[in-house]
Amino acid sequence: MHKLRNVLICDDSPVVHKAMAKYLSHYSELSLHYAEDGEQAIECLVNNQIDVLFLDLTMPVMDGFEVLQRLPVSKHETHVIVLSADVQKEAIERCLALGANSFLSKPFNQPQLATALSKVGVRFTPPQPAQVKTAVPSQGVKPAALAPSQYVASFKEVANIALGRGAAIISDHFGDFIKMPVPNVAMLSAAELVMAINDIKHQSEIVAIAQRFVGGGIHGEALICLQGKDIARFGHRLGFSQIDEYKNEVVIDIANLMVSSFLVSLSEQMNIPFSVRQPIVLEDYMAWGDIHCEKNDYFTVEYRYQAEVLDVQCDVLFMMDQNSTSVIKRIMETLH
Repeated sequence: MHKLRNVLICDDSPVVHKAMAKYLSHYSELSLHYAEDGEQAIECLVNNQIDVLFLDLTMPVMDGFEVLQRLPVSKHETHVIVLSADVQKEAIERCLALGANSFLSKPFNQPQLATALSKVGVRFTPPQPAQVKTAVPSQGVKPAALAPSQYVASFKEVANIALGRGAAIISDHFGDFIKMPVPNVAMLSAAELVMAINDIKHQSEIVAIAQRFVGGGIHGEALICLQGKDIARFGHRLGFSQIDEYKNEVVIDIANLMVSSFLVSLSEQMNIPFSVRQPIVLEDYMAWGDIHCEKNDYFTVEYRYQAEVLDVQCDVLFMMDQNSTSVIKRIMETLH
């Protein structure tokens, strides 16, 4: 076993950076380096003798799979621990085949982190007991309020974990790899939402489905857009069949799976049970105003699932009203 000196945390989530810094703060003589994407990680590895790289898979610019394909980039031995929400069986197998030493799924805790490090032969030198300060929470003190950017970042990490588990569910049904999306979490104005819906309406190659959901004071609607020549094949491989040629059973079933797989994991993390309505296909003759747009801003989560081996793409936009935003913010303050 060797002593740990330099650790690189490569993840586009500031929440993960903060958590890792907290988990590793109890160990002395440790230098932490940070990267928000694969390109920054490669640059850091070239310029520093990194002992352990914690590597996320889903990142902008260059993802974790591309980083693994580029390694090694120096003569210094670097142990790679993949730290990802993408828990598809094939994703884990690909990482190990590309040279990763270990795989740690999000969310994780400090004992799991210590176990992963021990597997790569890393020895920590803990500080003296007197040097470690333990915070004692005061009774009756509420969690500190998060700034808007902080609770959005926190929810993005929660959404990322939910999407990873959702991708694993879909991959298990599909029997092949699903490209894991990077979620976009943001506030969207009513005007921007109307523009997005109008843009979808005028794209004839897109099949749009709407599905409402509710739970724990959160009210929202998901807009699912399917396109590609292999939608029917994709549905068939998921186990869905078309009984009536004049109906859209397959696209409705696909949409329902995309939404429910995300909400199930979100429910577990936020401790909120969600219920969903039956999805409906938005036809040209229908009043798209059913996706009602008030004057307030909306809290949105947007992501895209793609099958690696078929021509099919599924874009999902979750929209939650202003009252839901306060509920989400309160839960994020509790979690973080």
